[in-house]
Amino acid sequence: MSGSIPPELGNLSNLQELWAGSNSLSGSIPWELGNATELQNIYLDHNNLTGTIPDSLGNLSNLTKLWLQNNSLEGPVPTELNGINDLNVQGNPLI
Repeated sequence: MSGSIPPELGNLSNLQELWAGSNSLSGSIPWELGNATELQNIYLDHNNLTGTIPDSLGNLSNLTKLWLQNNSLEGPVPTELNGINDLNVQGNPLI
């Protein structure tokens, strides 16, 4: 896959897993993804994502895995994500 992550994914109220690692996704992670409250696992690793990690992902109370490694993300990891069991942001040179 290539292009940006559609913000409309945040409207999928029953979405539990988002597997989109090792693609050619670009642009930022849409803040609307934090509205998909059933998300448990997000795999966006090994893409070309830029920008910051949205604070809204902290709204995902069921989130246990967030893989964002090997992108071009920047800035601090939002403190709202500190409780995630499996958080990987390695390989983002500006984090």
